[in-house]
Amino acid sequence: MNQAASREISQRQAYYALFVLWLVNVLANIDRFSVGIVLQKIKTDLQLTDTQLGLFSGAAFVVSYVAFGIPVARWLDRGIRRNILSLAVGVWSLMTLATGMAANFVQLAMARAGLGAGEAACAPGAMSLIGDYFSRDWRTQAVGIFHSALPAAGILGSPLIGFITDRYGWRTALITFGLVGIVLALIIRFTIREPARGAMEKYDAPLAGGASHSFTDAIAVMYRNRAYRYLLISHGLYGMASFAFVAWYPVILVRSYGMTYTEVGIFIGTVLGIAMLIASVASGYVCAAVTRRTSNERWLVILPAAFCLVSVPAMVVTCLDVSKAVAMAGGVVVLFFAVARTPPTLSLAIDILPSSMHGLTTLVYMIITTMVGSAFGPLIVGAVSDAVAGSMGDASALRYALLMTAPAFGLVGAVLAFLPAR
Repeated sequence: MNQAASREISQRQAYYALFVLWLVNVLANIDRFSVGIVLQKIKTDLQLTDTQLGLFSGAAFVVSYVAFGIPVARWLDRGIRRNILSLAVGVWSLMTLATGMAANFVQLAMARAGLGAGEAACAPGAMSLIGDYFSRDWRTQAVGIFHSALPAAGILGSPLIGFITDRYGWRTALITFGLVGIVLALIIRFTIREPARGAMEKYDAPLAGGASHSFTDAIAVMYRNRAYRYLLISHGLYGMASFAFVAWYPVILVRSYGMTYTEVGIFIGTVLGIAMLIASVASGYVCAAVTRRTSNERWLVILPAAFCLVSVPAMVVTCLDVSKAVAMAGGVVVLFFAVARTPPTLSLAIDILPSSMHGLTTLVYMIITTMVGSAFGPLIVGAVSDAVAGSMGDASALRYALLMTAPAFGLVGAVLAFLPAR
């Protein structure tokens, strides 16, 4: 371990930087998902079709995120991450502003694509910095705090966007958060410090000084790492299950239990949001504490795999013809453990590969476990539901489709998630 380099960043500076990175992640999730809240307003104002709304809100972002993700991750692995992240936050915030000023579909799609390009630096840049701000003993809980920004964005951002939209319009809501992002970009650039790359590693990384290594070399290192391969496969499969559940669970509450959209929104924003926030922070602290006490990093594999496994029976129960209270409780259990698995898994992903690859490591993990899961999981459930709806009715068909798919993907993913511990 490079003791001289590690002393360059004090504990206070590291935790301040973590707080700023948490704010970045909150803003990224608000900017990414806020458009869903104002989608109907945009449709009415600009006279768009549902197809155009789907292309604008989904495809434009995802395609751009993936296309720009790899070069941005490589840049993060070679350049000054603080400066790159500051630039990225500024870019996506300007794109949020541009979305609020758009006058037609083309302008909306271009702004959304720009948002995807900017946000491609968020998780890779932040995780790379966290990896060099915190030692392995404390890294998992730092990742848990960072990851808690996702539910926090839902708890804090969604009501605020709704309030501003109702009071002043959707354009003002987006422009407001765009301006906040520009201020945050300046805070990143001028108040947090760039840590020495690899300062917290306990070994000499194979690709230390990775600026001289090619993209194909980095991919080869990832492929040869057996534990990382199993992480991608197992959590990619579980990601399909969890994203399918997240996408269709609110619809089940409406179709099968007669809940209003307002009731579902309040339930998701309060009960589920708070449960996921607790899960993220608690998971990071618990996994870090167990790993430190036992001096055995296999717990970073075993615990998240166990979290995945525990969630599967709850998925099954929630999809059955049960009471509304049981279905709501089941949803809380599923999402609690689905969120709890992420901090230790992300921490392990950057622990087992060289520090010079942390940006690319995080990006590949995010694409496989998040982008692929969110693209195919909900689609498969929707296709099965459509196929059986004629004979079962919409409500029963959706429960059946989710029951036949999500627990299966989740169980296989959970079992495979134990393999990196071997």
